[in-house]
Amino acid sequence: MASVILALGTGFAHGESVGRIKVMTFNVLCSFCNPREYDPWIDRLGYFADIFKRHDPDLLGIQELSKPEEVEQIAKLLPNHGAFYYQKGKLAYPDAAIFYRKDRFEVVESGVYWLSPTPDVPMTTGFAGKKMQLARLVVWTVLREIPSGRKLLFVCTHFDPNSPSQELSAPLLLQRTARHGKDLPVIVVGDFNSRPDSKAYAILTKGLDDRIRLADAYEVATTKRTVTNQTSPSPYNPTGRIDHIFVGGPGHWTVHDWAVDLSVYGPKQRHPSDHRPIAAEVGH
Repeated sequence: MASVILALGTGFAHGESVGRIKVMTFNVLCSFCNPREYDPWIDRLGYFADIFKRHDPDLLGIQELSKPEEVEQIAKLLPNHGAFYYQKGKLAYPDAAIFYRKDRFEVVESGVYWLSPTPDVPMTTGFAGKKMQLARLVVWTVLREIPSGRKLLFVCTHFDPNSPSQELSAPLLLQRTARHGKDLPVIVVGDFNSRPDSKAYAILTKGLDDRIRLADAYEVATTKRTVTNQTSPSPYNPTGRIDHIFVGGPGHWTVHDWAVDLSVYGPKQRHPSDHRPIAAEVGH
């Protein structure tokens, strides 16, 4: 069975590990993007429902939602899940959002920071130099497993596609993740806009000093699968993947299964997004 040991923090207390968890990450493509190439948002919601039912995630990171109404639409597809995303007053920015199974987990602590030189200032940018850049963020939750009381850190992000934003975002994510990740098992998911051969990916997987590093679930999975409803699906090249599920923190992780979903929908047999859903079953 494939496994990875990531004991880079202090001692890991007995009894604080968690069992098998179904994890998913999915950049759903914004509701108004590329209308000529993708079906309408209302149709794609139905496609998402099929995907969620098939993979049944305990923890899910979604990227590219635009407004709280869309979070509510996704939440209706996941009636057993709670949601966390950035909201402050009338401002909501769910470009990275977390969904967690409420009958298994409860939120103990949560937070947001921004992928910029001023990460605690909302909606700030700056990692892409003079290039146009949308605000990018990281949302995180410390979750307590019910009823065991065991805790883990679940993180979701969406890195900006403009270089060098990715390689500047990666060390910031590691620094902030290490605050909890030295003591707790960690799952980090998202659209990193970073292929396995990129500098940002190397930073995330090689680590920062001796505080924390992340292991790609794909690389250590016992089983790697392609899920599809097509008779002759388009080939999937894993070397080009930019959506990742990472695990980290102290203790012993196993990855029992990794899958990419290539299913298509509607009369034109289109993908529901320009990204493919990634799912993994991990254990700690």
